[in-house]
Amino acid sequence: MKTLVAILAALIACALAEQKCQPNSHGVRVYNGKKCASTTRYNDGHRGSCGCGPSNSDTPFDWNMSKHVTAPNQMYYDNGGNSQWCGKNCGKCVKLTPTGGFVPGNGKAPKHRTPVVFMVTNSCPINENRVWCGQSGKPGTNRVNDHGYEAHFDLQNNKGQVLNGLGWDNAEVTWEEVSCPHDYASLWNQCECHGHH
Repeated sequence: MKTLVAILAALIACALAEQKCQPNSHGVRVYNGKKCASTTRYNDGHRGSCGCGPSNSDTPFDWNMSKHVTAPNQMYYDNGGNSQWCGKNCGKCVKLTPTGGFVPGNGKAPKHRTPVVFMVTNSCPINENRVWCGQSGKPGTNRVNDHGYEAHFDLQNNKGQVLNGLGWDNAEVTWEEVSCPHDYASLWNQCECHGHH
């Protein structure tokens, strides 16, 4: 009997900790009526496809490695376009709020559900990241990645700001575009793609 109770408890714990966002009638994951996205972490040491580093090198500005910045899927990065440089959403900010879930086998439940604002400074190209960033249309067109999300945000973790600082291990999130905080707006002014739109 103890074994059966332990197995049931483990199954319930797994079910409660996985994806909280559920597919709507179009197959797009939502949570309490809000748009959902998947997240991963990256650390590539480049200035990124929004040009946030000195223009004469591929070296990033230090803040582009230490702040909350993101490389969203290509179709979000360029608002449905295919540009690999200075995408239409470079410099925009998104508020990501953990749902408490994650994609099974690809992360863990986050330590908290506090929203965090991230600025777009890079892109997650389709070809190298099809499972996460393979959406074939921008958000709002019902085109999803392999896990059912219309948007994906790859989060810069060079200084451990996501995994250690936030306790996010590929957290499932709801997302919305927001105005950038003043300090992020002034940092964006340093990027080569600033003023391209």
